[in-house]
Amino acid sequence: MSEFILKNKKKLYFRELRKGDEKALAAFNNELSKRSRALFMPHGYDDETISKLIQRVQSGEDAVFIALDEEKIAAYWFLWWINTPFPVLGIGILDNYHGLGLGGKLMHHLINLAEKQGCNTIELTTALDNKPARILYEKVGFKVAGKVENVSGDGKVAPEWHMIYNIKPGVIPPPRTHDSPI
Repeated sequence: MSEFILKNKKKLYFRELRKGDEKALAAFNNELSKRSRALFMPHGYDDETISKLIQRVQSGEDAVFIALDEEKIAAYWFLWWINTPFPVLGIGILDNYHGLGLGGKLMHHLINLAEKQGCNTIELTTALDNKPARILYEKVGFKVAGKVENVSGDGKVAPEWHMIYNIKPGVIPPPRTHDSPI
């Protein structure tokens, strides 16, 4: 297991999501504040959906990670479609870990992984009013590409910023629907 050291000197250990993490990932979602859950709902957290996600990790379609504070998941982040030139990035962090530098560490981890995989461009979407996330994304090099209609894990559709990080300069991802692969 690898580790992140936060600004408060706390260590979080991280690893790939695997079979047996279903209940802990559902508990992570339940522990998010109402506001955080509204901003980070990439998919449902029922057993069937999480099992499909784990199958996608095992098949190499997605790269999905969890950061652990002892047994509790403190953060969950991913690159969906990592086996394509244009993966989609997402990060979710429990509220009491906000402001500790964890978001930047997760972003750099995923950017480095996408570069090693030979990806062209990383995509993400974020709520129009999620200013802290947009500031973080721009700080690490993402650029606003426009607005899209994003389908969240609860089936609701909302306008969001579509942002891209070019690994290979000038490469623009093809149009796609912005919803979960699971």
